[in-house]
Amino acid sequence: MPPNTILKMSENNFSNIKPFYASPYGHSRLFTATCNGKKVILKTLKEAYAADSQCRETLKKEYETTSQLDYRFIRKALGYEQLPDLGECIVFEYIDGKSLAEHVRVGTLNEKQIKSVLIDLCDALNYMHQRGICHCDLKPENIMVTANECRVKIIDIGLPETDYKTDHELLIKENEFIAPELFKGEEADPRSDIYSVGKIIEFIIERNMLDQYSSVATHCTQFSREQRFDSIQEVKSLITKRTSTVKIIVVAAVVALIAALALIYVPKIIQKSKSEKQDRLKVEFKHEIDKIEAEKDTLCKKYKLVSLDEPVTPPVAWKEDSIRYRQQLDRFMGIDSLRLVADQTLAKQRQAIIQSRQDEFNALQKLANDTTKTVTTTTLN
Repeated sequence: MPPNTILKMSENNFSNIKPFYASPYGHSRLFTATCNGKKVILKTLKEAYAADSQCRETLKKEYETTSQLDYRFIRKALGYEQLPDLGECIVFEYIDGKSLAEHVRVGTLNEKQIKSVLIDLCDALNYMHQRGICHCDLKPENIMVTANECRVKIIDIGLPETDYKTDHELLIKENEFIAPELFKGEEADPRSDIYSVGKIIEFIIERNMLDQYSSVATHCTQFSREQRFDSIQEVKSLITKRTSTVKIIVVAAVVALIAALALIYVPKIIQKSKSEKQDRLKVEFKHEIDKIEAEKDTLCKKYKLVSLDEPVTPPVAWKEDSIRYRQQLDRFMGIDSLRLVADQTLAKQRQAIIQSRQDEFNALQKLANDTTKTVTTTTLN
């Protein structure tokens, strides 16, 4: 597809449009929809940025860049639409799967699958780099892993939405995956993406204890880009490098010994691992719940009334907040007791906001009534 080509699909073809995700730091939000019988993703701007010309240009540039790419490990851009109530939207293919970040945090990928994901990632980046395109915002959240085949789909190609020079909170949160030269405002090149790949490998090693790629990660993440690998193909070659025959024999002997011991110890180890994972999830869940509870007062202030005519029910922005909170809690939803706590917490928070707005409305109504009585009394006197 040539650059700057905009696919036009009839807006009547879009149905069942539902909020999916609102970026907590950036300018965009996502919706799911059905188009010509297929599920798609709509990426558009938040209402606060819908009229911002720079944000609109960034959205269009993302479409123009992604639409040039037609590769099985990169999410496809299907069109660029102007839709009622949403404005300008990129239409992306829908990916049935989870992000690499979600998989790694809960340990759902085995060693073979992790290696396959890294190879797919290298192939996708090589395809992009050969066409002069760098991702520039590569991180585990921007790497989807399909549910059926466990294959990679890279998403959100292009410069990050947020200005790292001014948003220090985001800088602290995300700088581990972004090449240092990008923070200094320098031009990106393939070695900038290679740095991010190294940081992603470190992220995997830290949480899955797979240290066989540690030397690759170290070479990728050198501060100076001149000291990193020159191409992503070099990274792939080290990941796929075969083990020597001697090493295979040694490993086979060790495996045989471990297999003999495993008959006795594996059941205990599995049970202990499950117990530890459950305990870890509960601690992480408590942390997420505490964060949501702590934001209750802030949200009450955020959605307070500013006039007597404003409706009491929360505005659209509350829906975006609740979607973000629910996504933070998604990985705990497999535990019924935690699902119940999550639902109760979000329900209490929503009720607190509604009550705060009702109290504000009542106070303003009382003030208006008192003022009316005072004026009436003064007139009669």
